[in-house]
Amino acid sequence: MHRHPTTLPAAMLVLAAAAVAPGAARAERAVWIIEEDQRHDDFGLTAVGGWYLTGFGAEARVTFPIVPDGAIEYLNESFALELGAGYQFYLDDAGNFHRVGFPALVRWDFHLTTLWTVYGALGVAAGLPLGRDDPSVFGYHGYVWIIAAVGAFLHIGDVFSLRFEAGSLGVLAGIHFSFGGSEPAPAEPAAEPAGSGPAP
Repeated sequence: MHRHPTTLPAAMLVLAAAAVAPGAARAERAVWIIEEDQRHDDFGLTAVGGWYLTGFGAEARVTFPIVPDGAIEYLNESFALELGAGYQFYLDDAGNFHRVGFPALVRWDFHLTTLWTVYGALGVAAGLPLGRDDPSVFGYHGYVWIIAAVGAFLHIGDVFSLRFEAGSLGVLAGIHFSFGGSEPAPAEPAAEPAGSGPAP
């Protein structure tokens, strides 16, 4: 059966629109929360992939809250620990090689709105370069890789987010799931003005 050449691109556009639609609806209701006092004690699971400087690969990370209330009283921020495992394939002048890596990093999150969270991260990635005869101690072709990165979460829903990151590892994108965490505290009713009680 003959297929019209635009069938596949059109189908991909429809799927992309369906994936983005919940986020677009959520964007209309986005609320600025950077100055609110919120606790972020949820756990997370991330899958990211992309370009690792001279190669490509993917990794999975697990997120653990370590300072859920943050360090700055008047900002809505928090700290989390991420541990992960990944695989990369490098296109190197001295010969292509593989690397199995285990990143560990501390992430400082700034919760700007109900739609966007941005962060900075520092850490290290222990790794094992495979197929390389002269691995060094540091660097993407060695055993230890210093991580410095900035990134963002685009919250599509309460559990699901898109994630973007750029730094010493490379340029990565993927998905993130949040689990658990405390429910937002209910708002306290406003106190009645003095003398506003029921009439005698």
